[in-house]
This record gives sequence, C-alpha cells and structure tokens, in this order.
Amino acid sequence: MRILLTYATSHGSTAEIAEFIGDKLGKRGHNVSVEDAALVMSIDGFDAFVIGSAIHSGEWLPEGIAFVEEFGDEIDDKPVFCFVTCIRVLEDKGYDWVLNNYMPPWLLERLNLLDVTAFAGKLKFDDVSWEEEWTLALKYDGSHPAIDFDGDFRQWDKIEAWADSIARQLKTHKKSKKDD
Repeated sequence: MRILLTYATSHGSTAEIAEFIGDKLGKRGHNVSVEDAALVMSIDGFDAFVIGSAIHSGEWLPEGIAFVEEFGDEIDDKPVFCFVTCIRVLEDKGYDWVLNNYMPPWLLERLNLLDVTAFAGKLKFDDVSWEEEWTLALKYDGSHPAIDFDGDFRQWDKIEAWADSIARQLKTHKKSKKDD
C-alpha cells in the first residue's frame, strides 16, 4: 500500500517521529513517502495517509492545517491516521486534554480517520524563542514549572506500537476493500 506520511514541525521533533513511523511502516511492507506538509504538491497515487503536527499555542501548525484544507476532499474516502506532538501529554490527564482540545473538530469530521493519537515530543528551551517559552508556561496546568519539561520525552516504544497498529488496520482495511 502506498502511504503518504506528512508532518508539520517547528523544531524537528515531529519530523523525527514521522520518519520513525515511516521507517516502521516501510519495514512492514508498505511503500511510504515521508514529506513536510508544506512541500506536498500532489497526493496522486497514495492509498492511505498519516498526518502529524506539532501543537503550538493549543493549535496545529499552519502547514498541517493547510495540507488538510488543500487535499481533504481528495483523501476523505481513504484511510487516514493523525498524530500530534505536544509536551502537555506529560501532565496528569494531559493525553486526554490534548485529544479533546487540540484536535480540530472540523478535521475529525472531514477525514476518514481510523486512529488519532498524541505523543510527547522533545523540548529544548535553548531552541525556543522567548514568546514561545512564555506561551508554553501559560498552557501548562501548573503542576510543574514548564522548565521541568526541557528534554526529550518521546516514547519510541509507544510510537512503534502505534505504527504497528496502523499496519494492522491497513491490512484489515485492504482485506475489507477486496471483499466489497
């Protein structure tokens, strides 16, 4: 199956996760193209999509939104998987908060989403601007200072498990299409 895995990233963590997922799907027999969402010019020939975006100020990055707005009508009948990266996942009840508040309802309604998830990313305060640091501090629940989240919090085993889940779901989806 040909899969287009797009991502929107600002500091590279989401891109690294996308490459990792793409590699795992490729090892499971899929033909995967991993592309920055801002650079995708065509989606012709793809059978399934994985869309990822970092969350900034409680929202998807503009490049991720633009990809869905531009190509949503063309992919609405194909299997789609979404992931976001957000350091807020690390908070108590943060995973649920991210999925319930940072996944745009219009996106959920528009696409044939088979699965949606959230991962903690990598945050290096040396790499973020003062404005971004301020926004991060405002968005946390206050249980820890935002500076406590300086580091790499990606859980590669969970990311790999999600990639495995995608491969299984696509295999089932492909079988059900043949049965139609």
